[in-house]
Amino acid sequence: MIEKLNRRSFLKSTGTTAAIGSLALAGCTENEGTKDGSSSGDEEMTDTLKFYSWGGSTQEALNKHVIEPFEEEYDVTVKQSSFGGQDKMLANVRSSPEGSYDIIMPSTASSYAAAKQGLVEPLRLDNIETWSNLMPVFKDFIVDPGEEIHTAPLYYGTIGMAYNTDHVDDSNDLSWDMTFDQQFKGNVAMEGVPYIRTFTTALKLGMDPNKMAGDAGSYEDGVQKVYDAMAEQHKLVKKYWTSGQELTSLFSNETAYVGEAWGGRILSLQDEGYDNLKYGIPKEGAMGWTDTLAIAKGSKNRYTAEKFIEFAYRDDVIKNLAPEIGYPPATKVTSSDIKALPDFDSSGGENLKFQDMKFKNEHQQEWSQTFEQIKLGNY
Repeated sequence: MIEKLNRRSFLKSTGTTAAIGSLALAGCTENEGTKDGSSSGDEEMTDTLKFYSWGGSTQEALNKHVIEPFEEEYDVTVKQSSFGGQDKMLANVRSSPEGSYDIIMPSTASSYAAAKQGLVEPLRLDNIETWSNLMPVFKDFIVDPGEEIHTAPLYYGTIGMAYNTDHVDDSNDLSWDMTFDQQFKGNVAMEGVPYIRTFTTALKLGMDPNKMAGDAGSYEDGVQKVYDAMAEQHKLVKKYWTSGQELTSLFSNETAYVGEAWGGRILSLQDEGYDNLKYGIPKEGAMGWTDTLAIAKGSKNRYTAEKFIEFAYRDDVIKNLAPEIGYPPATKVTSSDIKALPDFDSSGGENLKFQDMKFKNEHQQEWSQTFEQIKLGNY
């Protein structure tokens, strides 16, 4: 891991008194966060913050719109290191001594794993005044395994629907029913991940994808209906794609007219001039995902990390970050640039559906086995 020191030399924060500092010292040893994530006692800003984030364009955007402005306002030096994948990130946090990192960036599934494995601290929401800026769907984020809140969603994306307007009429509301339409036989592309297949199919059937309760109220009845619908759709599917490259190729060369997609990939194709390709969230909803900010277990700069999250949630900060990241913010702030992003949910988050990780872990082996049988024609 290569750690990069930010351009500014550190200056000690002078915004708190020594008296508050002594109280903070007691708080660091005694207060591990109450059940509702609140703080008991005052603390003080520290000189540095160690931030372990996605690299590449995400890191560049965070630098420009969050990290450097935060350093300037709070006189804190942010030391950065980056990762290229979630598994690597979790492995490094797990194997490093506590206190090696202050803030990390788990994605949806990794957020659950990080909290379950005790790799992150509960958030003390009294120290994050802008928490109220979050969209309601993120305040009860179901990926957390317990009652405490461990992760702060920063921006969101979806696994929604892409379509080619040369072949698909979008004058009515988008619906997952379009991916079951016989007129598109051989030109449907869906993501080839079993838990996504069951999730989206449940949405199409009007079910809660985290329960899949059938008419009789049982999971067994509901999942059978999901499997039957997946088998029906299989006859129309040209390709179950498993990578972003496959996805973009299918839609750019007009092999696929309609199907599941990632908003960011369709945005990149639109930027290349594919004006006939559109993306949206169907009326039944779409699976959502998010990259989050979390405070690593044993952080020695926990209060400063909480203030960093508070800063990132400010309207003037996240409004500029989101368009450059390419995904809408997890807060309620909007702008014309944010509304133009493919993943933007105009319902204010009501159409974003997040996977219950406990439910997924209980059933994904069964889903995988059945999906393989459907693909082989043995269902």
